Amino acid sequence: MAVDFLAKEFLEEARVLNADKGYISVPGFNLRMKPAVLQAAGKAIAKEFKKDQVEILHGIPHSGNYLATAVALELGGDIRLHSSRKDQNIPASWKDVYRQEVRSFTTSSAGVDVFSGINLSFVKKGDRVLVLDDVCARGETGYKIVKGLQDRGVKVVGFAVLFDKVFQGGLELVKSLGVKVFSCVRVKAITKMGQIQLWTG
Repeated sequence: MAVDFLAKEFLEEARVLNADKGYISVPGFNLRMKPAVLQAAGKAIAKEFKKDQVEILHGIPHSGNYLATAVALELGGDIRLHSSRKDQNIPASWKDVYRQEVRSFTTSSAGVDVFSGINLSFVKKGDRVLVLDDVCARGETGYKIVKGLQDRGVKVVGFAVLFDKVFQGGLELVKSLGVKVFSCVRVKAITKMGQIQLWTG
């Protein structure tokens, strides 16, 4: 099964950088993404949302864009991919752009909050959108993106990620918006010894 493969790959690559803060490095899942990981995640996410009449996939940049492509290939049909960018000048041809300033959990250190501008292109009222990202920690990015799209009249049918950290509550925060959520790999806890425990329920 795709999720079993992903759990195995995750545990082989994951390294705890700071157990107290919940920082985990998993290069094959976001920094140096493995095609096999993307392919397996695409299958798992497509299976979860195949009945939700997804029309458009929006990846949260940058890694979410790669994941969105993998999911689109699995869903097939008339699925469309909409480009998204982070902290870049927007082309003049992007007439319908939704922008949100979000704080990065992973790059916040030494008490400094790092903010990024997320731009999603061609956002239209009534679109049925699945939003994708590589990781969900506290959920601030996912929450702000999903809430902003909902406020614009977009039907967000779901929010899916490669992995989340259950103990930080991010997916539950996004779910509170009435959105179906899914994570391919769920990190239940990080022990004081730096061991990663996955959610198996």
